[in-house]
Amino acid sequence: MAKNKKWILAAVAVLAVVLCCWAAWSKWASTTRIGLVNFQNYQTASLVKSNEDNFIEYEEIPLDRLDRLGRYDLVLGFGMGLKITEEQRAQILAAADEGTPIYIYAATNPENDICSLDSLTKAGISAYIGNGNKRNYRNMARYVRQHIDAKRLFVTPAEEAVESASDVLYHLDEDLSFKTVADYEKYLREQGIYREKAPKIAIVGGLNDPFSGNRANIDSLIVSLQNAGMNVYPVSSYRQRLTFLREIGPDAVIHFAHGRMVMGQADAAVEWLKERNIPIFSPLSMLETQEEWESDPMGMFGGFMSQSIVVPELDGAIYPYVLNDQELDEEGIYLFKAIPERLKNFTRIIGNFISLKRKPNAEKKVAIYYFKGAGQSSLTAQGLETVPSLYNLLKRLKAEGYTVKNLPATEKEFEKLLMTQGAVLSTYAEGAFDDFLKNGRPALVGKSEYESWVQDALPEELYADVVQLYGEAPGRYMSTVREGEPCLAVARIDLGNVVLLPQPMAAVGDDAFAIVHGAKTAPPHPYIGAYLWAQYGFGADAMIHFGTHGSLEFTPRKQVALCRYDWPDRLVGTIPHFYYYTIGNVGESMMAKRRSYATTISYLTPPFTESKTRGQYKELMNKIEAYYKTDEARQPEVSIAVKKIAVKMGLHRDLRLDSLLTQPYTAEEIARIENFAEEIANEKMTGQLYTTGVPYSPEKIRSSVMAMSADPIAYSVAALDRQRGKVTDTQLKSQAFFTQHYLEPAKQLVRQVLGGQKADDALVCRVAGITPEKLAEAHTILTPPRRGMMMGRAATPTEYTADQKREAQAIAEVERTVTNIQNYKRALEESPEMEMRSILNALAGGYVAPTSGGDAVANPQAVPTGRNLYAVNAETTPSEQAWAKGKELAENTLAQYKKTHGDYPRKVSYTFWSSEFIESEGATIAQVLYMLGVEPVRDAYGRVSDLRLIPSEQLGRPRVDVIVQTSGQFRDLAASRLALISRAVEMAAAATDDRYGNRVAESTVETERLLVEQGVSPKDAREMSTQRVFGGVNGMYGTGIQDMITSGDKWTDEQEIADAYINNMGAVYGSDEEWGEMKAGLLRAVLHNTDAVVQPRQSNTWGALSLDHVYEFMGGMNLAVRNVTGKDPDAYFADYRNRNNVKMQELKEAIGVESRATIFNPEYVKEVMKGGASSASQITEVVTNTYGWNVTKPDVIDKEMWDRIYDVYVEDSYGLGTEQFFRQQNPAALQEITAVMLETARKGMWKASEQQLNTLASLHTELVEEFGSTGSGFSGGNAKLQEFIAGRVAPQHAAAYKQQIQTMKTVQSPDNKNGMVLKKDEVSSGEQGQKNALNGVWIAGGVLVLFVVLLLVLRKKRKDN
Repeated sequence: MAKNKKWILAAVAVLAVVLCCWAAWSKWASTTRIGLVNFQNYQTASLVKSNEDNFIEYEEIPLDRLDRLGRYDLVLGFGMGLKITEEQRAQILAAADEGTPIYIYAATNPENDICSLDSLTKAGISAYIGNGNKRNYRNMARYVRQHIDAKRLFVTPAEEAVESASDVLYHLDEDLSFKTVADYEKYLREQGIYREKAPKIAIVGGLNDPFSGNRANIDSLIVSLQNAGMNVYPVSSYRQRLTFLREIGPDAVIHFAHGRMVMGQADAAVEWLKERNIPIFSPLSMLETQEEWESDPMGMFGGFMSQSIVVPELDGAIYPYVLNDQELDEEGIYLFKAIPERLKNFTRIIGNFISLKRKPNAEKKVAIYYFKGAGQSSLTAQGLETVPSLYNLLKRLKAEGYTVKNLPATEKEFEKLLMTQGAVLSTYAEGAFDDFLKNGRPALVGKSEYESWVQDALPEELYADVVQLYGEAPGRYMSTVREGEPCLAVARIDLGNVVLLPQPMAAVGDDAFAIVHGAKTAPPHPYIGAYLWAQYGFGADAMIHFGTHGSLEFTPRKQVALCRYDWPDRLVGTIPHFYYYTIGNVGESMMAKRRSYATTISYLTPPFTESKTRGQYKELMNKIEAYYKTDEARQPEVSIAVKKIAVKMGLHRDLRLDSLLTQPYTAEEIARIENFAEEIANEKMTGQLYTTGVPYSPEKIRSSVMAMSADPIAYSVAALDRQRGKVTDTQLKSQAFFTQHYLEPAKQLVRQVLGGQKADDALVCRVAGITPEKLAEAHTILTPPRRGMMMGRAATPTEYTADQKREAQAIAEVERTVTNIQNYKRALEESPEMEMRSILNALAGGYVAPTSGGDAVANPQAVPTGRNLYAVNAETTPSEQAWAKGKELAENTLAQYKKTHGDYPRKVSYTFWSSEFIESEGATIAQVLYMLGVEPVRDAYGRVSDLRLIPSEQLGRPRVDVIVQTSGQFRDLAASRLALISRAVEMAAAATDDRYGNRVAESTVETERLLVEQGVSPKDAREMSTQRVFGGVNGMYGTGIQDMITSGDKWTDEQEIADAYINNMGAVYGSDEEWGEMKAGLLRAVLHNTDAVVQPRQSNTWGALSLDHVYEFMGGMNLAVRNVTGKDPDAYFADYRNRNNVKMQELKEAIGVESRATIFNPEYVKEVMKGGASSASQITEVVTNTYGWNVTKPDVIDKEMWDRIYDVYVEDSYGLGTEQFFRQQNPAALQEITAVMLETARKGMWKASEQQLNTLASLHTELVEEFGSTGSGFSGGNAKLQEFIAGRVAPQHAAAYKQQIQTMKTVQSPDNKNGMVLKKDEVSSGEQGQKNALNGVWIAGGVLVLFVVLLLVLRKKRKDN
């Protein structure tokens, strides 16, 4: 017993010693554990790689494991971009309260500014981490162990933080830095690296500190550029970056961007780049492995995309080309590495730009791609008279010393050359292809040569997709045989060192829209061949895409940050790429920049004029004026007189008013008619297109300046008068009152300033009715407070009321416009020459200055042109102004719907378009959020990174559900905003405080029920039920229904089109986890209860009739809703064109305004007739789009509209000579117009008279007989329509017509006058070639046998004789 007791006591003693040792170890010697929250891999790598102490460890803590914070001796969080929930924030605060040392460093959200360290310790950690570099990181870890964890053993004393080597140049030796350029160049010379007169390349920026140890990517770039014969100047500096650049005087700047190139001096940096003409490149560093990046369909997302791609574009940066990724080392740490193949290519890109600077113009080879439709369709570019524009560019290139040979002497001869040698052919146009081979002089590329180019340019997996779809090269389309070898026929016009290429069809199939806006699949051999020929066959020094827009940037796969499996990345290669792009389409220009590495060079829209229709409505307006002056007793009588005029003019149809001439219109209806007529009179129209290099006429410059200036002045002065109580809302709602009291005085002011009146502060004050002091106060109110982490420590900015801000904005608008009238005039005058100079400068490797976009009326800052377009930072949207406009428009929509239907809508559909998003700064997003009853929350940098429910009491109405259809362009630009919308829907659906009802919650329950009925599991149905954001499948950019709609012979029922729309637009885009996934049946379920469809409209250059995408998206959604619900939804435009007077407008009314101001307006027709082939094509577009609306929303297109189109363009009711114009400028356009009208009738959508149909058929067949079939569109490929047309003309004309169609479709053989189909598939593959060879052997053998038999017979006969 005593012995046992002794052992027990000994064991207890040992245990006590062990426990004491363990406690001592834990307190004084155990490993210090530092937990890292929200640090990027490269940041973690710098910390871990700098640590040399065995008793210090770093661990990353995922946001879903914040319950483990108590295990660490310090929790260090990176607060920039930290997105945590309230629950997660509470976990951090609880751990801090329990004694865990916690410091969230660099918090941008004040709620995340959490620190449990005392002020001295916090300052110490901040000094280490803020100064960066390996030494400081190493000593920070030691500081934590020594002073925070308070260990006594195995402690290396921490040294004081040292200021990192900043404002220095550096090289490959990490321990060296240089304070001056002279010292750096001396070092290079000593090392034998410096090359005299070699190009100088400056490198600035970068996520990884060059002195942190994680810099292999930087070293690789330095070595690669040096090996290419360049002097490299890496700069580590924030404060002195511009000073260093000025001293270096580089030939190019490489900026690894995370924001502007020179923070705090951004404008000065742009001016320096312009002055020195230095291009700036912004390659990308991915925060993932190569495998992860290559498989990511988005490429880049959110704030990181914003800082790496979007913001650098404000500096004019080009080439967002992925250069670096992160790779795991043997310790499991992510390190930056340059991707070898991309490093080689990027070095070539820099070298090729430098070569443009140094090579004589006469030696430069330039490949210019243009876009045209198939067959006889003219060249196409948005707002551009394309043929003369291209001709003017070629003449200018020749004058500047470029080797341009055999350029036709006249524009007409040049156009003929384009149509003959620069052909694009429909797949069914076999006869046209045969003619092209004979007369088009294509470049024939043999199969073996083509495949050698493919092997060099394309990954095997990428090319395998092509072969699987189209067979072995050269495929069946645009191919032939030369000396026994299958060949691609590359259409091109050889002009010496300048070559013109029509962009081939990006898809060989039935979807013409996919051909332009993103085929779902790989492009065919001819498309690939045209680009590889420019690289390898022609040896281009530069590539230009001429006019808005082609299809390269819409080929499938990754959205931004492209990889080797993305077609533009491969087809552009390393050739410097420039894109001549309209200011009127800034949204799609971003695709060109980010998906094909283009430097955009902006060009003008067509000039603006007033519609000049006021005289047409004079009788009506006089009668309305009489109505207002008549006493109440006699007003019904005058109202009926007004009604008779309105009905006679057809205005009642556009406004959906009755036509009973015994029932007077109400005062409200009279006001609607008056406003409608006034709007038409004030509508801004274009007409004749812009021609490159040709300034607007003086008259058009004056009318365009008037369009840019009068409205902003008038609406701003009216807003000031309203605030001062001088005018009422009721008065301002009268367009006639507004015109008389504000618009006409504003126009008179513009005329006076253009006439020489001084536009100074005194004039501004007089116009605005203010004092100079009030003007100065407005400047103060509108000066934005500085944002950032330090903002909270600065003096609190003065708060101003909403009325004060509105007044200041109105004053600023008056000032901006009045003082810039002459500048606008000068900018328009100078733009054509600036565009030419900019193209020439780009071809000389120079800098193209940045610009915002939008037509000049909507955004006067977009002129002068000839600049590189940029977009808005998606993370800051919706902006504060956009939020105010969005709320106003949403309230207008609700009021308009409730007035018509007596209740709020259950669900409203919105279309998200890229250009509207950029120009309105997210006003449509704001509408969606406000419908849901959710508002944006901004962080210290002005970014919208969070949302807040608007209390039901404050909202004062039900939460209204939404559905969003996004274009592919918007998806690529603003993916984070789609995720924001999805969060908003979830918040609204879960809201429980709704005293007015919650239609989002109701709709979510309904959607869940419908999905379960379709066979979806209850769990999946519940998760899917809050999805509201849909877009194209397979990364498509459009809906894919356009070609189906216009191919009337391929559908019989609109349900087929609705089904195609629902299928094609059924991919969800709400979160990165399910990005682009197709959820069968989900879109159809969500479409239920959709009561209204809203489409944004921000540009003065297009409307519902003139732009096909409107009926494609808005009409497509309308058709889908109608077929799912059985009810036609209301349809509205959200009109942002006048930023001072945003409004909602019913679709039929908008179409009425557009048609009366343009296609039915003789003044507009005259303007169109001043142009050429492209101007004529505008009318074809309108007629085709009218047909599109007839299919998708028939109630907005009536018989009278088709009758009037017939009268104006077939019967020439205005006596303008329209038929002669089309015959001279573009007979194919009139051929297509007549075909569209006949197809509309054939489909039963237009009840045309027999006379109308016969006249159209006769005109159409006459055009085909005279000019040949267009070989495209309605008139080329619709066999049912062709039979319908032939049946309405005399037999001899029908026979001649059919012969022309046959000639276009089949090859004419000398031995077969009826023609034979050219079987190009016989040479499309090696297997088929072998079969042909075997056939040849059998034939030759047969001939030999016959020859032997013949000899034997002859011999026998001789013997017999």
